[in-house]
Amino acid sequence: MAAEMGKHVRTTIRYDGPALAGHEMDAQDLAPALLALADLVQIANRRFNGTDTSIKVLVSADVEQRCFMIDVSLVQSFLDQAKVFLGTDHVKTVWDIAQWVGLLGGGTTGLFQLLKFLTKAKENGEKITVNSHGLDNVIVTGDGNTIIIPREVYLLANEPKAVEKAKGVMRPLAKEGYETLAFLEGDHEIFEVDAKEASGIDSLPNQPLSEVPTETHAHIRGEVRIKSAQYEGAAQWGFLWNGRAINAEMAEAALIWVAAFQANKVSAPPNSILDVSMIETVQLDSHGMIVGKPSYKVVAVHGVKEPPRQYSIF
Repeated sequence: MAAEMGKHVRTTIRYDGPALAGHEMDAQDLAPALLALADLVQIANRRFNGTDTSIKVLVSADVEQRCFMIDVSLVQSFLDQAKVFLGTDHVKTVWDIAQWVGLLGGGTTGLFQLLKFLTKAKENGEKITVNSHGLDNVIVTGDGNTIIIPREVYLLANEPKAVEKAKGVMRPLAKEGYETLAFLEGDHEIFEVDAKEASGIDSLPNQPLSEVPTETHAHIRGEVRIKSAQYEGAAQWGFLWNGRAINAEMAEAALIWVAAFQANKVSAPPNSILDVSMIETVQLDSHGMIVGKPSYKVVAVHGVKEPPRQYSIF
């Protein structure tokens, strides 16, 4: 029998502007925005939890303060209640979902914050690039700024329905008399967007990020120990690097050193240490997750440290 466990987070959404000066908000503006928010939370929950959990979005309003308190309740169902207490079930919590959407802080850049970043980059004419950053994060770069987002936020940004629902939450700002929308956690402002920024977000495509590339590159400067050298040709060399064996191609820029080595003009006996610059390339799947082993290419050899010489005492 499934066990159920409820989790709650609270955030405040606040619309402001002259239209709200009478402490009232037109239901035809508010209702679609709140439904869009509820739909967005449901989309995120289904994306990361499937049918294992459900989320209810409950709303209470404080019209005197011109803000609307959102109580997001996540009810998690487990086949085995012991997993709840042992922490062995990988269900994403309500806090995870709320942070990835952008309703809570905690140092995470959520979907709403990402859309605002993309709008500013677009206004400044910046080219957006997307790169993987390990297993958990994605780097989004404009010409002038860079942010690191959880991979889950990247996946939400590539869900057209999720982006459209996020736009729906901000759509009241297209009406005359509405100036800002803010999310607050207690007294701390998590996100704020004004009417101009909301208009820019609304003009973004519903898949605003390019696909994560099929591979990612890291530039490395370090020392490698020669395990197996190539005394002719351009085959891969074997090295020990960071305690593990790797095979590395010698790039064209490093072939001058290789040619000198193969012509006996440079000494680098086995177990010599090379000071190198190299590129580590990692293949990624369609979700930007690392697959397979990295490959390496040495692009420059800066120096050689030969192993200590051994002398016979006899």
